[in-house]
This record gives sequence, structure tokens and C-alpha cells, in this order.
Amino acid sequence: MAKHTSLLVACGLGLAACSGATGQPAAPRTAAEPPPQAPTAVAFSAARPEVPATPAWTNEEAHRLVTAAVACWLGGVWSDAEGVPDTKRVDDAERRCRQLVQAAYGTDDQARYEQLRAVDPVEIAELKNKVLAVAEVDTVDHARAQQLGMLLDAVANTERESMLARRAGDRVKKDVEGEREPLKLTADEVAAVAPLNDARAFEALLALDVGELSPEAKGVAILYAMDHMQTAKGLTKHLKVYALARPFAVLFSAPTPQVPTDSREPLVNGTWLTYITSVAAAAGHPVLPAAKAATDREMLAWGGAMEGLADKLRDEAQHMSGETPLKRVSEAVVRRIDAEYRGSEAAVLQQSGRKRALPVRSSPNG
Repeated sequence: MAKHTSLLVACGLGLAACSGATGQPAAPRTAAEPPPQAPTAVAFSAARPEVPATPAWTNEEAHRLVTAAVACWLGGVWSDAEGVPDTKRVDDAERRCRQLVQAAYGTDDQARYEQLRAVDPVEIAELKNKVLAVAEVDTVDHARAQQLGMLLDAVANTERESMLARRAGDRVKKDVEGEREPLKLTADEVAAVAPLNDARAFEALLALDVGELSPEAKGVAILYAMDHMQTAKGLTKHLKVYALARPFAVLFSAPTPQVPTDSREPLVNGTWLTYITSVAAAAGHPVLPAAKAATDREMLAWGGAMEGLADKLRDEAQHMSGETPLKRVSEAVVRRIDAEYRGSEAAVLQQSGRKRALPVRSSPNG
């Protein structure tokens, strides 16, 4: 079973690899720069809402701009749901971000594109002003303009928080690549604890009350919890706990084990496996009793936690408007996780059955 791989093990929705904010941040903008232009007459097509099309604003256009920003930042998960091949997802994420800039400002501005992907606060403020200006003259979005602005801010804050966690995790992964699990925290691991464990923006997004848009806020927060799982993948085991503890505590009420933050404290073997197994049980998908090997138990526990996230995303998607592409994307993510989880359980059961069917070997002397 060790060679069995799946999206559940790899968390292969491409959230980190194709996210719009994995590179180095661009130079910060200052509030003294010129104010944003008036709303540009560029709309999104009904077939593919992220693609600029007809030269006229339509109903829910401010909502579409906010959703397009989410699609830009979630990068690979959006591409995966759209059926884009792995090799083209980075380009696809870039395309969506550039088309968002085009839709909001009427031009493919390289500086704005870089600042948007870096989640620069001044650029986000300007995009929010665009959203509010569009909502002001939109027959549907006029009544929920402030909620749309709040949703954009909350998602941007969560993307920025996740971006910092990914960078901290990447530094650690480079340090420990190919090495054994350390007995104590390294200097980079100590530095990574805070950004990996920071989930304030995630928690705020999950709890955000924006009226009828609240299921979208919660759905995006759950997608970012999946992003935390992608960040945790490849980390040393104790740092996995830091990356996942707060999202899992909030979503599943899973208890968090005590793990050290000081490089002088020893690490306790078995903490990670015990923890992720308890998370899977709290998420409603306990590890199969047939899974005896530690590698099988870890794989199914990881998958059970992911399936628990899919359950919550499924519930929120049911309450999203049929007009938002986020509903379609969420449903596609849920279908993929469901299929992978069922496949992983079936593989373990099949492997267990084969082991039981093997004849007892005689001793060399028997």
C-alpha cells in the first residue's frame, strides 16, 4: 500500500502549486498613488464567468468581480474543477488573474497584475472600490454592496495569510528534503511555527456574516482549509500539526496535541499519526479497522479529514446561488474528493483481503 497514491494523499487540487501568490511579493504600493479609475465597461460571459466578453455591465457584475478574484487566488483548485490539465494550470491561473485586471480596469496592466497576485493591500483596496462602484449601479448587487466588499477583504486576508504559511513551509521542506525526521526543531522550523499556525483570517472568513453570500464565504474558507493540507504535505510531522490544528479545531472540534515550539524540546514519536487519526474520526470518517500498517492508517486518516472537508463544502454549495461559478467549482471539488476517498478505502480493503488469503509459509526447516 505504500506505493498507492491519490489526491487524498497528495491533496492534489493544485492549491499551492498553482496559487496566484506563491512567488515573491511585488514592491508595495502607496496610498499616494492615483485613485482608481471609474468602472470599466467590461463584463463576463455567462458560459465562462472569468472571461471578459461583452462591453456592458450586467446584473450581479460586482459579484462576478469578487468571484473572479477568488478564482485568481485559488489558482489550481479552480483549474482542476474546470478540467484543465496539470501541465497547463499555472498558465490558466495567470490567465484568470490577467482577465480580472482587464475586466476591472480596462487594460492588461502588468503592475496591477503583480500586485493583485501578491495580495498587496493598496491594490486590494482599489479593487474593492471598483466592486463598490459597480455595485452602486447594479440592480442586483446594489443592496449587498457592503457585503461584497467585506467578502473581498476577508478572502484577500485569508489568501495573504495562506501565502505566508506556504512560504514558511517551503523553506522547511528545502531544509529537510531527503533527511530523516529530526529529533528536535531546527531554526527554520521554529521560525515557521507562527505563520503555519496563524489562522485568524481563515477563522474570520469562516465566521463572516454577509447575508445570502455567507455560504460562499464559508465555502471559500473550506477551500483554504484544503490549502492548509497542501501546505502540510511534505512538512516534518510535528509541523503538520501546526499547519492544521486551528482549521481542524474550528471545523471538526478536533483536540490539538501538545507539540514543542522550542528547539531544545524533544519531539514525541507517534504524535502526528495519533492526531490525524483523531481528526478523521472527528470529521465523521474514522480509519477502517482493516488498516493495520502505519502507512495505510495515515493515508486513510488524511483522506478522512479531506472527506470531512468535502462534506462541509457540499453543505455550503447547496446554499450558494446557482448564478455563481463558485457553486460549480465547489461541487466539482467535492466529487473529486468523494471518488478518491472511496478508491482509497477500497484499495486498503482489497489489500487486507489479499493478505488474509495468503497461505501460511512453512519455516525453512519445515
